[in-house]
Amino acid sequence: MYSKLIITLFLLLPISALHAESLPLEYFNQMPMLQNPVISPNGEHLAGIYNSNEKTQVVVMPFGTQDLKALVTLGGEKYRIESINWANNKRLLINVSQPYDYEGLKLRTTHLYSADLEAKNVFEMRRSVNARVSTKTTKLDFYFNSPRLLNILPNDADHILVTTRDSRDGNYASVYKVNVNDGKFEKHIANSNRINNWITDKNGEILLAIGGSDRARNETKYVYIRENQDADWKLIKTYTPFESETFDPIMYEKETNSLLLLSDHELNKTALWRFDIEKNEFSELVAQAPGKFDITDVIFKPSHTEMNVIGYTYVDNFVRRVYWDSEQKNIGNQLAGLLSKSGLQSNIYDYSLDENRYIISAISDSSPVKYYLFDKNKKSLSLWFSQFPYLEGQSLANVTPITFNARDGMELYGYITLPNGVEKPPVILFPHGGPFARDYQYFDPYVQMMANEGYAVLQVNFRGSTGYGNEYMTSGYHQWGKTMQTDLLDAYEWLLATELVHKDKACIAGASYGGYAALVAGYQTPELFDCIVSIAGVSDLADQMTMWRRLGYFDYIDNAVNDDDTDIEAVSPYYHADKFKKPVLLIHGKKDTRVSYRQSNSMYDQLKSAGKDVKYKEFEYGTHFLDDATNRIHAMELMKDFFEEHLK
Repeated sequence: MYSKLIITLFLLLPISALHAESLPLEYFNQMPMLQNPVISPNGEHLAGIYNSNEKTQVVVMPFGTQDLKALVTLGGEKYRIESINWANNKRLLINVSQPYDYEGLKLRTTHLYSADLEAKNVFEMRRSVNARVSTKTTKLDFYFNSPRLLNILPNDADHILVTTRDSRDGNYASVYKVNVNDGKFEKHIANSNRINNWITDKNGEILLAIGGSDRARNETKYVYIRENQDADWKLIKTYTPFESETFDPIMYEKETNSLLLLSDHELNKTALWRFDIEKNEFSELVAQAPGKFDITDVIFKPSHTEMNVIGYTYVDNFVRRVYWDSEQKNIGNQLAGLLSKSGLQSNIYDYSLDENRYIISAISDSSPVKYYLFDKNKKSLSLWFSQFPYLEGQSLANVTPITFNARDGMELYGYITLPNGVEKPPVILFPHGGPFARDYQYFDPYVQMMANEGYAVLQVNFRGSTGYGNEYMTSGYHQWGKTMQTDLLDAYEWLLATELVHKDKACIAGASYGGYAALVAGYQTPELFDCIVSIAGVSDLADQMTMWRRLGYFDYIDNAVNDDDTDIEAVSPYYHADKFKKPVLLIHGKKDTRVSYRQSNSMYDQLKSAGKDVKYKEFEYGTHFLDDATNRIHAMELMKDFFEEHLK
């Protein structure tokens, strides 16, 4: 049906010749040019988050063009545009966050804006709060009053559902219906069961909710349903994370009186199941990913009246989308086949309600994300934007999957990126954050920047990484600084045995948990690496647990980290500064809401007091991910210079 597509390719910058020398750092250290692109329901307009120099904008344009019109512009490091969504064909919803400090705890407040397409009527949608409270409570109420988008009602173009905490409901999240044209709030559902997760059904009705316990340090979850919006809530299920099989409801299906949910029930990997409410049992395996892989998400299909689940995603080395909707399956498969001829992995990213106009994302290991526009009626596919246009047409390094056995025999996975034209390159071991996350084979600007400078980059999906089933992930529980660390060392030994890299020149660098792992290597294997880079890394695990407790992550601490370990200081780099022998670079943002900047600040003080070679860069408005132009540019510059000093 779509075999005679007309291919039109246009780039934002001229394609340069394949390079023989390293590319300028500024090709890699910019923020992606376009993020979060969305298509209007009628397919006439496109919108996205557009990054240029140090400015971030929400832009809109007619379909098929790059005629950008800015609706909102933010500058500097303080504010961040988190996401955008179409409320209807004439208005966009813009979610902005900013740093917020409450009694030493770093938080972010969210601000939801409604904007017309001419930027003439842009306003914040925020509920008025009774000011007759104490100053302390007012400050906390301001954070609690951060609205979060719950549902763009499929059959009501003028309203959306949001959640925001209400002091009248014990500061639990209540649901409000908001008019996107004037910002008026109307209470839709009061929170009477300590609900922290409201879930809409395919029609936008809230018939399913998940609440918490009224006891401190108890993270038991309570699942409630109701037959209709006038009925009382009924408790149907309780479960406790980490202590039972996973139970993550997606949708309540009134027709079958069932829950559609993701669970590791029976299969020891996450799959899509149907749960019979009356019988209180799993009734049907709806879908599972091939082999050992977990289902990572479900795919929703919107219409003018409802939202249905039409497939799921999983990850082998790339994200795979599996459809049981024939139209999406046919289009997705044909476009994927077409773009694969250019070495690209592609997926349907967004589409109009009539399913005639599409945004297609495409990427490879050595080519950045590109967005294509597909017009089904015209049978045309055109390149719209590249996230890193300066890298288009450049010869970047290939990322190759690897498999190796850890010292205890466990089979592990990862990736090696070898620089072009360099024999026996130095190595940078680059562990991922999380730790319950994973690396992919995709293009990564940090990996490609390091390869561009002439280094081999080794990424390891150590035990504890996600996507490979329960056993793979849970084998990382309680293994901070232990087998998760030796997995990294085993991967490095495996790489040395290949004789593809320099056997005596290597650094270890990482962010978040990866930064922690780099610091652990600094004292556990002080002679092995020539330098250590920790970005937003944990140094004192006991102190980090204090922060997690303030955020309520008790089950995570008890089960995944285990604060009862008698050797918690033994796996905290802060207490072993005297054992470091190689130079250390610490980088951290002061507005980090996941790992306090004090983790790096105190580590710097310890290393400095011990007479060690250490540098520290602190960004005033830096986040955990350094996800603004100013901080990312400076962070990569510091990394480049540090590696050059110690590996060349």
